[in-house]
Amino acid sequence: MPQAGNGGGRRAGWGVVSQPLLDGRVALVTGSTRGIGRAVAEAFAAEGARVVVNGRRQADADAVAATIPGSRAVGGDMGDRAAIDALVDRVCAEWGGIDILINNAARPQRAAITRLTDEEWDDVLRVNLTGPMMLSRAVIPSMKARGGGAIVNVISNAGTHGIPGFSAYAASKGGLVGLTVTWAKELARFGIRVNALSPGAMTDMMRELPPEMLQPMEDWLSPPEDIAGTALFLVSDLAKTVTGQILEAGARGPNA
Repeated sequence: MPQAGNGGGRRAGWGVVSQPLLDGRVALVTGSTRGIGRAVAEAFAAEGARVVVNGRRQADADAVAATIPGSRAVGGDMGDRAAIDALVDRVCAEWGGIDILINNAARPQRAAITRLTDEEWDDVLRVNLTGPMMLSRAVIPSMKARGGGAIVNVISNAGTHGIPGFSAYAASKGGLVGLTVTWAKELARFGIRVNALSPGAMTDMMRELPPEMLQPMEDWLSPPEDIAGTALFLVSDLAKTVTGQILEAGARGPNA
């Protein structure tokens, strides 16, 4: 089977493409029942991937998977160790392994630092930072066995530029940047590439922001489908020499 980190059967150069970019590869996309995650899952499937759709609620994952041919739905909290292990075990048993991992599931929390509770801080870090670490740790042995793979950590401008009122969220996304550059160096010898994607997109999460925060950004935020194309590039052989990078996708504005 073609691998996400290696040549994978697509011809070099710029000639006619003879097969889908992700032909036969197994791609796990967390938080893929809406927004960027769903758009990524749809784009990967359109390019030949066998996609695992994930959301906290199984019913939501089932509903989305029903619209994506050849996909599997596996619900579960990606901040929970038992749910993570069960997901990886199931996918490896049914499909033989995992070639691509998109760590997209995240939980926002808006609160001024003086109002942020310990419980809110712990919950955001559990889902947004500890969860991707545990999931990647569980998936990497499968990628090693398959000769390579690709991991994309979906981060945010909050983690690189800061957004007032989002201390926990910013800390979690900044932490993912650190994991990205560390894993890229640690896993390169196994043919596993690790990159971070920082999207500027209009999502359900963004629509939950107060109007005074959202309105200045509305004109430059891209639709999730545009971001999905960037994720597709990062996991495909078109980016087989790209690792340890933070790639910003979406229009930019003064408040980015």
